[in-house]
Amino acid sequence: MRLRLSEPEWSAFADALCERTDVESAGVLLAEVRGEVLVARHLRVVPEDGYLIRRRDQLRIDPVALNRLVRPARDEGLAILTVHTHPRTLKPWFSLADDAGDARLMQSFFAQTPGPHGSIVLAGETRAACGRIWSQCDSVPASLAVGVVGRTVRGGDAPPATEGAWFDRQVLALGEHGHRILRDLHVGIVGLGGTGSAVLVQLAHLGVGKLTLVDGDRVEASNVSRVLGARAADVGNAKVDVASRYVRALGLGCSVTTACGHLGGDVGVEMLACCDVVVSCVDRHSPRAILNRMAYHELVPVVDLGTAFRVNATGSITAGAGRVVVVGPGRPCLACWGHVDPDRLRIEAMTPEERAERIAEGYFSGADVPQPSVVAFNTSVAGAAVVEILRLVTGFAGAADPPDRLAFDFVTERSGGTPWHPPLAGSALVRTIRPDPALLSSPHWRSSCSFPWRTSTRSRSRSSHPNCGPRSSTVSAGRRRCGAWS
Repeated sequence: MRLRLSEPEWSAFADALCERTDVESAGVLLAEVRGEVLVARHLRVVPEDGYLIRRRDQLRIDPVALNRLVRPARDEGLAILTVHTHPRTLKPWFSLADDAGDARLMQSFFAQTPGPHGSIVLAGETRAACGRIWSQCDSVPASLAVGVVGRTVRGGDAPPATEGAWFDRQVLALGEHGHRILRDLHVGIVGLGGTGSAVLVQLAHLGVGKLTLVDGDRVEASNVSRVLGARAADVGNAKVDVASRYVRALGLGCSVTTACGHLGGDVGVEMLACCDVVVSCVDRHSPRAILNRMAYHELVPVVDLGTAFRVNATGSITAGAGRVVVVGPGRPCLACWGHVDPDRLRIEAMTPEERAERIAEGYFSGADVPQPSVVAFNTSVAGAAVVEILRLVTGFAGAADPPDRLAFDFVTERSGGTPWHPPLAGSALVRTIRPDPALLSSPHWRSSCSFPWRTSTRSRSRSSHPNCGPRSSTVSAGRRRCGAWS
């Protein structure tokens, strides 16, 4: 089982606990259960007057103080994890005294809420953590991996990978530790079209341990030229089935879970909450908004990518762009970047009849027009997205100052990291002909959006969005999510 925490919150919490080096310090972490993942919701430090005994090698918390700290777990059905420090140590471990103390505490916790419950030890000098979890009161505790999500994803040691020479060259680049991380990694992919299939193929060949695939569409004739793994005979088959067949045919030991449905409709976001990273390859704003919110609520980094083109009457590309954006704890969200358009959300929420009526009345056009797509451009953007995943989880290509957004110009053949400003607003080209009165009340209304990534003139600082940046509280860390979609 894994524990997932936000890096800003965990850093502040750990610093508060390790501030004193002469005595042990303690805190309580309350987490929501998401299958095999625990998502931290509250981090609370035991107050100075909350100890009955507090020494360098021993502590005992006042039951009254502990009861106050764990009360939200009873109210919300959360898992309880105690956290305490071993001052002036480099590596964390559980002592015999910890074993005896946890045995008493687990009985009390399971009497209050179903669990699972556990404990964490924090090394005072390095902030390194080790954890264990009980699924039942009288069960044998299992190891708990502590994962911290921020500009990068840090977790416990991945299990050793035993296999042949399949990945020898890859290990030379990523190192044995990086390869083990990939073999233990769980990635979700939403959308298996031109970009999504290219991401899937690369992740499968990298040896990612588990893939969860979501797409409700079936292969059409126009997909065969740009969906990797698709064959002419696959027309009419579900895209998730085509993708799953490709991964299994490789024989590299990747586990695949599929859902033939659309996110937010047939498929709930809960299916992706257990993933370590999710890749958004959708061309609609509704699922993009759902994934944007999930990134902050479930503490799952989302890598969003897209391409868009304009072609003239002679078939020449007059404008073309691609982007890769990484969102999640400690990063600006897709709404900050301008990649989730409220106007598009309203259009997509309309029934086919309502949409046809609005188009007939002349309020907008282009909402359902197929857009140009070329496999070479798709794979270029997909490759950059996979590199960002490697950077997130292994530190490959440098993790000291990772970019939030990569931009590509397919006409000038330029690409690179983008500084903080709102660029590409979406991958679909929708021309607004005249204002729809129902949309005029939107604060994000733009009078002309014939080419979305060149129309937005809004600028924001990194800290202007209230709910994307780090949280300041070291004691309570409740459910912070993207304010634009909460």
